[in-house]
This record gives sequence, structure tokens and C-alpha cells, in this order.
Amino acid sequence: MAKKLTAKDLFKKKIPGVLIPGLLLASLLGWKGINGIKNYDAYKSLFPSSGVVETIEDGDTFTLKGGVKVRLLGVNSPDRGQKNYDLAGVTLSSMVKNKKIYLEYDRYQDDKFGRVLAWIWIDCESSPKFLPADYMYKSDNESNTGLKDNPEGCKKGRLVNEELVKAKLAVPVVYKDRGELKYQKRLQSF
Repeated sequence: MAKKLTAKDLFKKKIPGVLIPGLLLASLLGWKGINGIKNYDAYKSLFPSSGVVETIEDGDTFTLKGGVKVRLLGVNSPDRGQKNYDLAGVTLSSMVKNKKIYLEYDRYQDDKFGRVLAWIWIDCESSPKFLPADYMYKSDNESNTGLKDNPEGCKKGRLVNEELVKAKLAVPVVYKDRGELKYQKRLQSF
């Protein structure tokens, strides 16, 4: 008889907390795929913890070396044809292109276009220690208290999403009928 899959086992394999309930449910319904994962590190390429930015698409979207497309979480920069569209892209490029960035995940991790959604950190002293992606989750539309301080390992670093809001090249986005994001209130203070 196969060993029963537990949340503790999945945490040991370093699977993001937000994925665990779905994987446990799939396991209960008969899916055996998770038992075949010997080394979860091979799957981290889907949601990397860091990377080097290769190309800039616009003021809030870029692609990492390796092909992962990333959308800045919690902000929206001008669309093509709108005022400051080019400036937002140039500013994002000057902050992250060909540089190492760190990706912090939140309760929403990808969008309908297949892009990874993340808070982007630069100029960190060391590899940041982020709270789990599901830290904010209490229920579908209720959240824990948002974060105000930079994470451990990035106390002197900068949150790119916030830098664009400060420069008035992006606006904070509140996702209607959804729970609060980690840095949502922090962005709204500008």
C-alpha cells in the first residue's frame, strides 16, 4: 500500500503552500502524480525564487532568462498608446534588465495569460526570506494584516512595484472581490 500523502510531506519537498490543498485533494481523488516527484527543485522553474531579467515587454511585464514571463503584482502601468507608456518601460528596464531580481509570491501567483505574478525585489543584501505565498489568506476575501517592512535579507533593497508607483508610472491595483495582497496597503500610501 502506498504511503498516505500529507501536507508535511509536501512542505518537505518545498512545494508552495498555496498549491498544497489542491495537490492533497487531487491525491484523495486518485491522482498519483505527486508521488512521482522525486526532486521538486526540478519544478521550481515554473515559479522561480530569483532570476535575471532578459527582456522588457512594457512597464509592468518582463521575461526572465529561461523564458518565464513575469507580471508585477498589485500594480498597473500605462497601456500602449497611453501617456507614459514608453517611460514606464524604460524605467522598469533601467531597474531590472540584465540584473538579478527576487520574486516574492502572494495569494495570486499567475494570470489568465500564463504570466507569473510577483512582487519584485532588487538590490538585496542576500537572498530574501519571504513569508509564505499563502500568508495573507484567511478566506477567499478576508486577509491577515498586510506587510509594511522589507523582508529579511532585503532590508536595504527596493520593491520594484512600489518604485514605479512612487514615480507615478504605475497605479496600485485592488482586485475587486478578492483578498488583500501582502503589500497592497503599502502601495496605496503613495
